[in-house]
Amino acid sequence: MFASSRLGRWLDGRLYRAPFTGASARRYATHERPAFGDLDARLATRWRADLADARVVLDVGAGPGTVGRALRAACPGACVVDVEPSRDFAAPGPRVRARAERLPFATASIDAAVSVSSIRHVADRGAALAELRRVIRPGGVAWLVELDPEAPRARVDRHARALGSRWLTWAFGPLVVATAPPAATIAALARAAGWATVARHADEHQPVYLLRLA
Repeated sequence: MFASSRLGRWLDGRLYRAPFTGASARRYATHERPAFGDLDARLATRWRADLADARVVLDVGAGPGTVGRALRAACPGACVVDVEPSRDFAAPGPRVRARAERLPFATASIDAAVSVSSIRHVADRGAALAELRRVIRPGGVAWLVELDPEAPRARVDRHARALGSRWLTWAFGPLVVATAPPAATIAALARAAGWATVARHADEHQPVYLLRLA
């Protein structure tokens, strides 16, 4: 796989395992995030049953806050807190500046968490998954969504065409999707971090996988 090639490892270590800042944050908010279309709303609807009794939900790696807005609309009884390390993103609603590897919340104080297209940007993914396990109460859940290097070509191409940039359209498949951490890799890290149940799901439109951790 390209992710295990020398260039793939270089991109992963030097480019992807870091928060978006400056021009990359602006590009993500302007071109990359909108290309996901209605994914946020569909995810919020899909997660409604899991979050029905949640009082506090974290959106880890919140970026411009689109997932948080969708969750607040779908789950008005929950307090959704955006967790984002980059100061170059701003959005309404509760927001905490923090890295996923060091969440500033008490043990077992959170009901649920979500993280959409963010786990690849964490320097220590195993530590982030262990932190999620620490802060989420027994019986709580976490949902991770990430670009899928095994996604069907049609979904990759559909997303690429929506990016609104010729360079991004060209680079999306070979340099972004192909180097994303596979679901099996993240699932193994989650189990090592103490998550007892890891279930994989697919999205019918976007080139992503979903992992439900419990």
